[in-house]
Amino acid sequence: MSRLTESSHPEIETARETGRIVQLDGVRAVAVLAVFLTHALGVSLWMGVDLFFVLSGFLITGILLERKKRKQSYFSYFYARRARRILPPYVMLLVLSSLLFGVGWLSHWWWYAFFATNIGYAFGESGNPGFGVLWSLAIEEQFYLIWPVIVSFVSERKLAAVAGAGIVIAPVLRAAATPFFDSFWPVYYLTPFRMDLLCAGALLAILLRRRPHLPERLAIVAWATLVGTLAVLAWLHAHFATIRDANEPFWNATLYTLTLLLSAAVVLLALRKRGIVARVLSNPVLVYIGTISYAIYLAHVSFIALAWRMDLGRYESALAAGVATLAYATASWFLIEKRLVRGQAHRSPMPVAFARD
Repeated sequence: MSRLTESSHPEIETARETGRIVQLDGVRAVAVLAVFLTHALGVSLWMGVDLFFVLSGFLITGILLERKKRKQSYFSYFYARRARRILPPYVMLLVLSSLLFGVGWLSHWWWYAFFATNIGYAFGESGNPGFGVLWSLAIEEQFYLIWPVIVSFVSERKLAAVAGAGIVIAPVLRAAATPFFDSFWPVYYLTPFRMDLLCAGALLAILLRRRPHLPERLAIVAWATLVGTLAVLAWLHAHFATIRDANEPFWNATLYTLTLLLSAAVVLLALRKRGIVARVLSNPVLVYIGTISYAIYLAHVSFIALAWRMDLGRYESALAAGVATLAYATASWFLIEKRLVRGQAHRSPMPVAFARD
């Protein structure tokens, strides 16, 4: 489950023994369901990935700051834990998708070995159809190489300034880089252009350490932001169906800033100790989906592609892929992932936005 230390977030109603924040598993569930529906049915819920990025920046920064404060093992602990948590399901996906679609991806093996698929995809290269989601995991892994070092050597006050600068600089980079690309994909896939989302989550974590009651005090602002950004995004998609494809500096700069605000509002509302959002996100079904969301995220495109090859109808394909993905993710969690993280449940929160501690 999503875990943050009680000292970092005492306002959250958690199990005192574990510091568990089940609402964040609910956030993961919402994000992964949005991604699944985007790929399975073609609906415009692509902002689910952006929600993952904000949540990941929030969680990873909370972990790193707490380890730093306690003067505990820092780099070795963090990277060993990342490898233990991320690699087994990742290797399972490589095997699964190879069995379903062949091993043609080996011609680009370095993308997958060094978590660089986002770079290949940005410039039009393609790999195994089951690996289409790995670009976002690559962005997170690249973030893991940089951010822990910054957190280690920068004071918390300066870290807030760094995160704030990232939020401002990334949209400027997107706008400035747009004329150099023939499509919006490089701006969408490459890490420097998406750092504002991760930095937004990081800034939330820093602010909450100083002002733990912030989710309650900003509830009205968060609600207004949530409703406002949803309304603007809905209007944009209704009137400009191909707005992302336009590849214009203004839209590349601002569209993902809108999803940043939306995602930050969702996280803030989820962290409240009361309210309808926290209650909905604490629903056991959503919590369970969030618990197994890492494997869902990794595998769902493989099962969608397989269902399409079976010539099923649109909704039948989505249903079949959904059932198969849930079964796979459940097996992955209980047979492999849970065994690997057993015994670590009481030590720290899980930084990956779509994975459980």
